[in-house]
Amino acid sequence: MADLLLAVTLADVARVAGVSKMTVSNVINNKPGMKEGTRARVQQAIERTGYVVNPAARALAGRRSNLIGVLTPRLNWPFVSEVLHGASLTAEAAGLNLAIFTTASSPALEREQATLLRTLADGVLLVIPSADEHPIFGETVPVVTLGATGQRTVQVDNYAGAALATRHLLELGHRRVAHVRGKHTALRDATEREAGFCASLHAAGVPVRPAYLMDGEFSEEGGERAARHLLSLPEPPTAIFAANDRSAIGVLRAAAALGRRVPHDLSVVGFDDIHAASVTDPPLTTIRQPLVQMGQRAAEVLIDLIRGAPPQNDHVVFPATLVVRQSTAPPLPGPADSPAHPGPRWEVRVSP
Repeated sequence: MADLLLAVTLADVARVAGVSKMTVSNVINNKPGMKEGTRARVQQAIERTGYVVNPAARALAGRRSNLIGVLTPRLNWPFVSEVLHGASLTAEAAGLNLAIFTTASSPALEREQATLLRTLADGVLLVIPSADEHPIFGETVPVVTLGATGQRTVQVDNYAGAALATRHLLELGHRRVAHVRGKHTALRDATEREAGFCASLHAAGVPVRPAYLMDGEFSEEGGERAARHLLSLPEPPTAIFAANDRSAIGVLRAAAALGRRVPHDLSVVGFDDIHAASVTDPPLTTIRQPLVQMGQRAAEVLIDLIRGAPPQNDHVVFPATLVVRQSTAPPLPGPADSPAHPGPRWEVRVSP
């Protein structure tokens, strides 16, 4: 089946090059056995005519489109932009291109674009929060998910990272520690981080207060709403661990609006270590995900799948690292946070 063209036909290129349409197609698809002179003549004709291959037509013809599809809610989320930067580095080195589709968190739009990607792309990277296993793709194209949900995933160790963040607060002497959770409890990244938070409190003999668990939706607005509620409680927390940096930034915003000094009146820890975490006021203590490297690895796994080499491990997990900045400090002395109630002592990894 001949390639469909956006403007110029395959016959036009063949006529300019003085060869058959089959020869043009063989050059375009890098078929072996072509004479270098013929190949050069066809390539010159392609440049002269402005020929452009239609990737969808190439896919329908049973050939690779050399496109990696990306499905993500929005491009302006720092997590997404850093992951895609890493994926683009790997794709470019492999001679592939990224075709990015945004869903605006709409399930209907996600299904529509998934249908298109099944035809257009050689494989798909999902950088999209969802509670299901994305059955919309079935077995039609290989899929790799950036996150904890899916058949093949690349993620950070959410549980260990959350436990590390919580232990840091306990080490400082905090006992009234709240958690601003992720988008919803069905999202595995969110549940793993909540589980790590609760496990550290239990290990320290500190009860998990239901009133200290608030949904933050992984957003600045959600984090601010949650923190305003927590800080208005009769016995407010002295420390808050937020499920990501965006919601932690919302916590900082709420604290400033309510006249709470960070870290003197409230310690705050985030998760991700996006660029903004280092320039907040004060700079944010957080859990670092190696986002660029995760994007690179996800693209590597996907390219291997496209080329027929299934990975040895379907679930790649990167370690989490605590980055201590200026948003955490020991609590002010009080009945619940006095030396009479010393906390456990752990070794905590600290990155500069």
